[in-house]
Amino acid sequence: MNKKNKILLATIGLAFLSGIAAISSTFAWFYTARTASLHYSSAKVVTKEGNLDIAFKSSLNSGMTDTGSANEIILDGINDITDVSSDGLVFYKPVWNSLLDKPSARVANEIPTVGATSADGYYVDFTITISLDDIGDDDMKVYLGPDTKIIAKEVEYAGGTATPEELAQEAKNAAAVKAARLAVISAADAVVLIYSPEAEAGGHKHIVEDAGEDLYSVDGYTTAVHAGPYYNAFVEYTDVTTADGATTAIASVAKGASVDVTFRAWLEGEDVHCDNDAIGGLFDIELQLYGLPVNL
Repeated sequence: MNKKNKILLATIGLAFLSGIAAISSTFAWFYTARTASLHYSSAKVVTKEGNLDIAFKSSLNSGMTDTGSANEIILDGINDITDVSSDGLVFYKPVWNSLLDKPSARVANEIPTVGATSADGYYVDFTITISLDDIGDDDMKVYLGPDTKIIAKEVEYAGGTATPEELAQEAKNAAAVKAARLAVISAADAVVLIYSPEAEAGGHKHIVEDAGEDLYSVDGYTTAVHAGPYYNAFVEYTDVTTADGATTAIASVAKGASVDVTFRAWLEGEDVHCDNDAIGGLFDIELQLYGLPVNL
């Protein structure tokens, strides 16, 4: 197979919306509106060419349905997510002390794990199956392409000129993007990589258990910097050797076989941008997947 014959596998679009208003703040985690949430809208996955096929497999969100046809996935669901903290596998949601609900007193009663069996109310989750037919000589690796991004939803001006409300919505959309995360999870339930729209000073932090520490006045927790690959941009490469030296494949598919890949999106509470300015924001996630033959 010619190395120029790259396989552009899929484009996935996700939309998230919050309909809750709150007072603005400048520190991580929402406050006042402690249960503020974003609303998941839809996703679309389309194979454009080549011998890679895709199919929707499952979701930890109860409302997720696939209305697509062969080689096309159109996911629709009405699911809410909120500010949580995660490495992509384990999700934490502090139960804040309601008597000290102000920026200077970030105190929680407990920090439980959430969303282990149902992502509803916490994050968006869906799994797709990538298959490679047995035509040709090469197995393939699949990568995220340069059109992979989390972007603020464009606000359409109803009257042709932006109103103060529409300008405020644009600001919320931009704020929501900055705290977003997208994890790619392998079939072995391991984090392949995490995408963030921007680099984070000091690394991308999340909550972890630690018996010798306390976090938000709760014993047994602290924060850690994610140890795996974090990306805020992707490049499309022409051969596996170059791609593997610069980025991370999200899957390897053998001829005549298939592999499952899971995507999870959330708002990271430990991100400094995860504040009330993001509540009410709408953003899109677009995933571009392409394949490269492993023998080139």
